[in-house]
Amino acid sequence: MAQRFNFGPPQRRSRDGWFRIGTLDVTTTAFLVGCGIASMVLYAMSISLFSNLVFDAGSVRRGEVWRLITWPAANPPISAWVVITLFFFWYFGHIVEEMVGRIRFTRLVLAVTIAPTLFVSIVGNLATAAEMGLGLLGTVMLVVFAAEHPDAPFFFGIPAWVISSIFVGIDILRYLGNRIWGTLIVLVLALGIALVTVRQWGFADRLDIIPRFSSTTRHKSPTRSAKGRVRKPARRSRTSKPTVVDGPWAAPATSNPSHAALQHELDTLLDKVSAEGLDALSKDEKRRLNELSKLLR
Repeated sequence: MAQRFNFGPPQRRSRDGWFRIGTLDVTTTAFLVGCGIASMVLYAMSISLFSNLVFDAGSVRRGEVWRLITWPAANPPISAWVVITLFFFWYFGHIVEEMVGRIRFTRLVLAVTIAPTLFVSIVGNLATAAEMGLGLLGTVMLVVFAAEHPDAPFFFGIPAWVISSIFVGIDILRYLGNRIWGTLIVLVLALGIALVTVRQWGFADRLDIIPRFSSTTRHKSPTRSAKGRVRKPARRSRTSKPTVVDGPWAAPATSNPSHAALQHELDTLLDKVSAEGLDALSKDEKRRLNELSKLLR
């Protein structure tokens, strides 16, 4: 049976953070969640100060440009949903951050945060709700995860692409019903920027509808699988140096392109196992997986 996507409690494990506080690796994801928690304390102290973090197109046009970047940190403690939102972003944010790397992830977050709200602010005359919290970024990370692992099973075996489509669809219907066109544009631009960007980095191979502007773009296999488990790096074959017994009778060394092709085939099978479980492989694929594992030792 294919492994199910597990929403268990976050496991404490070593991450590629910018720095460490005690045993906590402060990644970009952890930093944003920490800002969200701090904003709830600020809300309790002064709602007026808290409101200065929220994105408002009119305020930005009046010169309060810091709102373009501070709005994800503004998480008001008005219901228990804020805790779910923070957990949601923590979970999928770390998966995507480990997938693309912390520097690229930070650039992605900045682009998704600033570009859509800046566009709406410049256009003006659009009904736009106040933008705040990590809800939108959490949805973006879910969509990026689903683009890379569309068949990863969630609860009840529902694939990731269906779950992400439901989340996005509900938001779109809500914005359409309330006629808040600016907020709808922010959502669409955020998703578009994220998907186009990760495609250029070599991810989301099934999204052929989005062109890649460089045909040579490739990415390294994620350091963790779709389930968040540590993936052991593939062992590199060592090219033997010529010795005194080498000569024309020696067997030709394996060429790098051939080795790269075998490694790519192995990575493809491992990705399928990570996303859908070992039982998703056919008998021929399991046999081929064993052969490649022996060849590339």
